[in-house]
Amino acid sequence: MSNVEGIGGNLLDFRFEKLTIACTLCARRGVYKVTSLRTTYGNPPLLDLPRLVAMKGGCQAAIRFPGTECDAHFEQDQAPSACTILAEVYHAGWRLILQCERSRQGLKSVRPCTSLFRISTESLVAAYGHDFPVERLERTLCCPGCGSKRFSLRWVVPPTKPTDQKRAA
Repeated sequence: MSNVEGIGGNLLDFRFEKLTIACTLCARRGVYKVTSLRTTYGNPPLLDLPRLVAMKGGCQAAIRFPGTECDAHFEQDQAPSACTILAEVYHAGWRLILQCERSRQGLKSVRPCTSLFRISTESLVAAYGHDFPVERLERTLCCPGCGSKRFSLRWVVPPTKPTDQKRAA
């Protein structure tokens, strides 16, 4: 099994319940149900979804310059303090998503990689050890598509399972 697998880039490929989309330029932030996004937008490439939501919300940057000036993006899910080492993250069933943010290669402007990458937590545990601090991952990883050190990491926390009390009700 490879350490990094490219993720199919469409909305239907993901099993999240909610996604958070934010824009620092517009100072907007919203939490959207994936089912509602699928109803409204169908099955767009995941990288286009924040811009589409911003355009529908009236963001002038997204409308005038699609994909270039608009800052709409998926908000990074912060790892809660309960999971501070890789072993805890692995046993909790979390997934790690890496998105390239490179803008330059040498002296030339370049586009970031278009794929999102799922980083296997079991491979991270095997490479760095059970006690490796989660906050140090950003300093040790690089984009698997281009090798850039400019990227964002997002933790995907699996939905919580209902407790026995909820099942009995």
